[in-house]
Amino acid sequence: MKKWQVLALALLMAVPATGFAQIGKLKLDSKVDSMHKAGVGPVIFPHDSHEKLYKCNDCHPKIFKEKRGESGISMKLNMDGKFCGSPNCHNSPKAFPLFECTKCHTNVGAAK
Repeated sequence: MKKWQVLALALLMAVPATGFAQIGKLKLDSKVDSMHKAGVGPVIFPHDSHEKLYKCNDCHPKIFKEKRGESGISMKLNMDGKFCGSPNCHNSPKAFPLFECTKCHTNVGAAK
């Protein structure tokens, strides 16, 4: 076997049968100053549970860019029907509504 074939085989073995590496939970904290003013902490996004419900291309790159910090997610944009507030996501009967702050944000009610 050639070196590149060994490397390719090793990479394939490292990826689960689903075809992608599971990401787990993501801490979304790029807007930490505005979150602090609103009295909430960063969002802990359960990417792992979304992986069980959706295919990668359901969200990427249509709703979210794949590189951390590139999407520019904000609560205002969510409420305007973008990102998590998209019509098939948390702006639909499929999931809990966006105003349930404690479902996503940490430290809800933290001192401002």
